[in-house]
Amino acid sequence: MALPEATPTLRAFATGNLTRVDNVFCTPDLRNKLISCYASPATQPVKTDHFPITTIFDLRTTVVDNQQRRNWKKVDWEEFREALTQKLRVLRPPRELVTEQQFWTALKRLDATIEEVAKEKVPVNKPSLYQRRWWTEDLKNMRRQCNNLGNKAFRKRQYPDHPIHEEYR
Repeated sequence: MALPEATPTLRAFATGNLTRVDNVFCTPDLRNKLISCYASPATQPVKTDHFPITTIFDLRTTVVDNQQRRNWKKVDWEEFREALTQKLRVLRPPRELVTEQQFWTALKRLDATIEEVAKEKVPVNKPSLYQRRWWTEDLKNMRRQCNNLGNKAFRKRQYPDHPIHEEYR
């Protein structure tokens, strides 16, 4: 219950008695964000018996970091493989790793090499705050095509038997 106990929310027209017939409920999570909740008899509109209830919540949202990411969908994989092959040739040839230290050293070198090639060959996205990650160029083209068909169908709306209407469906 967000409204404090014994707060009147109605003044009866006939008797002028103050009563509480209105309640304000909220979830426990929302209750934690409650700043204030009160009846406002001074702002009661004309010809109404209920008082307005003013409820204020702190509903600030967090801003998402707009981090740049690598766009792995637009990689030229042949070029990537060639560059990676060239960089891996510079490393020592493959051999049996006997100690744990050798393993971790080899892994760090391999990781650094792959990261270096990725920096060179993988384009960087410039994401918008409003961008949807599932939206692709294919969807963009399909939407454009659908809109074009819709426009053509609209221009031929006086001809219901025109083939454009069937194509648009």
